[in-house]
Amino acid sequence: MKTVDPAQWRAFATAATSLAPLGPEALQSLCALLEARRFDNGTWLLEAGQRAQWCFYVEQGLVRELYIDEQGQEHTRTLVSAGHFTGSLLDLLSGEPSVTWLQALEPTRTLAFRFADFEALCLRHADLNMLARRVAEQLYVRKARREHELLAWPAARRYAAWRTVNPTLEARVSQRVLASYLGITPEHLSRLRRAEPARSDGGEH
Repeated sequence: MKTVDPAQWRAFATAATSLAPLGPEALQSLCALLEARRFDNGTWLLEAGQRAQWCFYVEQGLVRELYIDEQGQEHTRTLVSAGHFTGSLLDLLSGEPSVTWLQALEPTRTLAFRFADFEALCLRHADLNMLARRVAEQLYVRKARREHELLAWPAARRYAAWRTVNPTLEARVSQRVLASYLGITPEHLSRLRRAEPARSDGGEH
C-alpha cells in the first residue's frame, strides 16, 4: 500500500464528480479512504471464494472481471480500463463468498477503498448516495446491453461493435481473453478477424 499523492487524488475526484455532484466535505471524506495499490500483470485482485471487500478505481492499466466454470473454462464478464471502477458489485452486496474473479491484464495502478467504509460514509453524506446510484445505474446499463448483444446478435456483429467502442483495446488483450468475452472460441475469433468488413453483421452465434 502506498500513500495517494495529489495528482492521484485529483484524478479520482474528477472521475467521481463526473458521475455525481459531490460537496467538498463528502469528496474529502471519500478520498480519505483511498489507498494506492499496484498489481502486476496476471495478478488477482479478487478470487472466487474470497469475501469481496474492495472497490477499485483503475488509474492505469487494465482489469478483467470473469467467471471460471467447473471445467476451468474462463468467461470474461467485462474489461475495465483506466478511468473506471471495478470491484464486482454482485459480490460486494451479497456478503457471500465471491463468484467473480478480478485479474490485472497489465501492470495496473489502482486507488482502492473498502466498500463497507464507503457505505458508512453514505449515511453521513447524502450526495454519496447519488454517486452510488449513478455507479449502479452504469453497471445495470452495461450489463443489460451486454445481455442483449449476447442473446440477440451474431458473433460477428458483437465483435464489430466491440471494436468500434474499444478501438485501442484489442491490441492489449489476448485472443483467448477476447474470445471469452465475446462468448466464442479463439478459433472462431480467428475466422472473424480474417473475414472482410462486409461480414461484420453476419456470422454464427
